[in-house]
Amino acid sequence: MTPASLRASTLVLLTFTATCVAQAAANKSAASAAPASASPGAAKADALDTDGLPSFLLPVPGGTVEMGLDAAAFVQAACQAALPNKPENALKIAPAQVSNALRRSSSVLGRRKVDVPAFLLGRSPVTNAQYEAFVAMRRKDGGKFHVPFHWWRFGRSDDYNQKLDEINKLFPKDSEGPLNYWDRFGGELPGALKDNKGNSIGDQPVTFVSYRAANEFAAWLGMRLPSEAEWTRAARGAGKSTWPLAKAEDPASDRFTEQLMKDLRMFTSTDKANKACGAVPAAAGPFGHTDMFGQVWQLVSDQGFRPINGREAFEVEWKNLMKDKAGELVKAPPAWRDEFVIAKGGSFLSSQEPIQLLVDARAPMQTIDVLESCGFRLAKSMKPGFDALFSSLRGTFHKGPFAIDQAIDLASQVGGERYELDAGGFVTSYATLSFAPVNWLAKEKNAELGKLLDQSMASPLLIGALMSTQPMLSPAAPAGLYSVLYRKSGLPKELVEAVKIGHKELVVAKAKADKAGKDDKAKAEESDEDKPKDDEKKQDKKKPWREVVSRFGITDEEILGKDAADGQLKTLRIDGCAVPTTEDCFLLHGNDGKVVAAWSVPNAKPAFAAQAVNGMTVTAADKGKFAARIRAGVPVALGVAKKFADVQLAVVLDFEAPTEAKPWRLPAPADR
Repeated sequence: MTPASLRASTLVLLTFTATCVAQAAANKSAASAAPASASPGAAKADALDTDGLPSFLLPVPGGTVEMGLDAAAFVQAACQAALPNKPENALKIAPAQVSNALRRSSSVLGRRKVDVPAFLLGRSPVTNAQYEAFVAMRRKDGGKFHVPFHWWRFGRSDDYNQKLDEINKLFPKDSEGPLNYWDRFGGELPGALKDNKGNSIGDQPVTFVSYRAANEFAAWLGMRLPSEAEWTRAARGAGKSTWPLAKAEDPASDRFTEQLMKDLRMFTSTDKANKACGAVPAAAGPFGHTDMFGQVWQLVSDQGFRPINGREAFEVEWKNLMKDKAGELVKAPPAWRDEFVIAKGGSFLSSQEPIQLLVDARAPMQTIDVLESCGFRLAKSMKPGFDALFSSLRGTFHKGPFAIDQAIDLASQVGGERYELDAGGFVTSYATLSFAPVNWLAKEKNAELGKLLDQSMASPLLIGALMSTQPMLSPAAPAGLYSVLYRKSGLPKELVEAVKIGHKELVVAKAKADKAGKDDKAKAEESDEDKPKDDEKKQDKKKPWREVVSRFGITDEEILGKDAADGQLKTLRIDGCAVPTTEDCFLLHGNDGKVVAAWSVPNAKPAFAAQAVNGMTVTAADKGKFAARIRAGVPVALGVAKKFADVQLAVVLDFEAPTEAKPWRLPAPADR
């Protein structure tokens, strides 16, 4: 978190500047795809199997949703926001307000229908009480994790007041000193769920949480943030309303008025504050989700701030806008930014910028930004383990093994999961094992699987990402998110030859040194004739065989071994991790940028397949441990259909296998 992001938290409104309204070329990464499209086969909400899932999630029926506005509707909305009593006169009476509304919200230009499969969405935004358990978990055993700023500033005003002198010394004459202090030391500061009057805020939406922290919280619960299309479907339903609270049977109700702000409890100064979830009945969406509008901004999962329906749709409506009188007020389109994320729904501060209450309104944010008026709510797909992996990939994930344009294909994810819930239906523990393949093994369309596997002896082949919330026994690794690579047994030809040459040279050198030691050890130590000169040592290091073995982390001691005489070694070291060469192996590449474990490939080695078969089966291993067999089809070449590598992984967790009393949600039989 940076001071710039902290300053954002003190704003009385979330400003939509032209430099913040961001759009870049469409991100083709499947890992960044909207979950609605990445979770295939979802059924209608009334058919969703929600057994064992948290009860705070409500279904959103699958269907289409209208997203974005055409130029005419956009201008009309801007005029209503600028002068609600007489919007037809807004361009004459309040041109500055109309201009601001248009300029700051023009990313909504471009309208289209979007298909959204059925999914589950939190009844309300995440509350302070729900987030408190996560903070406690992160701080367990002395870990450092920021409490939301107001938990410390108001909830522990005693500690805050004690630190004022220190704050003023560190940040003299700085009105944002407390925020800067919290940014620097927040991982150690105490917090409590109280407001400045000592009242509980446990049932209020949690705020001052960054996009990164929100995704981490979501992954912890096996969930994710909704996509923008999903959020809009939950907020608008199947209608075409521009503003909240519009009635389908009464088109005239779809407009901005002061009454709208009164209904959303945003009109008076006392209403411009965070409220308990569900305290404003009018703010509910069509499927029963509370606090959709005008309470707190809600982060969505989409990465990159771009035109709501793509550049092409935007440019069509931008041209139409330029033909309107209002278009003269907007000098240029937004400066699109790919690194931003967005929030939806407006907040209790949006009365000062009413255009923020559009159903399609979008607030740009950096992933490290925190705001007093921005929270988030959780969503869940029906694919077991999908959401935890989706959210984790939006956090810290070392992509060193990835090639340019290579990404995780979440549409092909397979996994299982298990929830434990309290009496109120909230999560007390969550376990998952989830895997998703990469979108291709090679960029060349004529790539052959056999050659790629052979090449993996020299450069292990990236095949996907594996996430486990439990410690693993096979491979032997802690819980976490990893890249998975494949290495074929054996050694590449150049390494075999280098080891042979090196073995011969080192054996001769050792024999010479041993003989010198036997004849006259003391004399040998002093004799220049029996010691390599400095330049000789440098030349030795430059020998071609040494350059080869050094790339594989092989030591002189290993080359001197008897097995190395014919150029063969039973073990290689990759990033210090022992990797057997006598069998095909999978490798785990961790977030520290190193290979941390290797384990055997099952009997079924990667093989060519004309179609992908993805699934997971679970059995009990020794001592009743959780054993899974994962199968995934990995596209061999970019853009080539019917050409897959059929990959199978065997994973054993240090966790009990599913039982009748403690079942796991697993892929449907058709997916196994």
